[in-house]
Amino acid sequence: MVRIIALVLVATLGLAGCVQTENGGPNRIDPRDAHAIRLNQMDLVNTIRAAQGLQPVTLSPQLTAAAQTHARDMAAQLRAWNFGSDRSSPQTRAERAGFVGLITGENVAETFLGPVEMFQFWYADPRAKAAMLHPDATHMSLGWYQEESGKLWWVQLIGAQQNMTPVVMAESQ
Repeated sequence: MVRIIALVLVATLGLAGCVQTENGGPNRIDPRDAHAIRLNQMDLVNTIRAAQGLQPVTLSPQLTAAAQTHARDMAAQLRAWNFGSDRSSPQTRAERAGFVGLITGENVAETFLGPVEMFQFWYADPRAKAAMLHPDATHMSLGWYQEESGKLWWVQLIGAQQNMTPVVMAESQ
């Protein structure tokens, strides 16, 4: 367990500069760091997955789109939860974004914590950690919406993408 925590802490060091304080104000995430933040989050998740003997996950652009949309929607609802303002589920939102597979977990939060601290918070929560360690997971992403006040609305989506088997059509004679 100590080794896992050490690996997670080492993996977080590369992200330390992605959240900055402007003139003593709230932490702001630079939009140019979005891809680096998502890669770091994936590395953190894969570190704990590897320690459990689980396959790594990769980033999904479809899950990113669904997570970004839901983060903004949660901010509009003023509530961090797993339902969209239209009562959509994580599965429905992922499918709308083009993800083909099963959503195995969605972690959400409303906070002033940066991406590293958010991961650490989810890692300490048994339900959120279980979502990250789902044995069938193949893909993930992280989305957020940041208000002017600095408050962040986080969404981490994890899913098991289905392999697309081509449909073979029989020739008619």
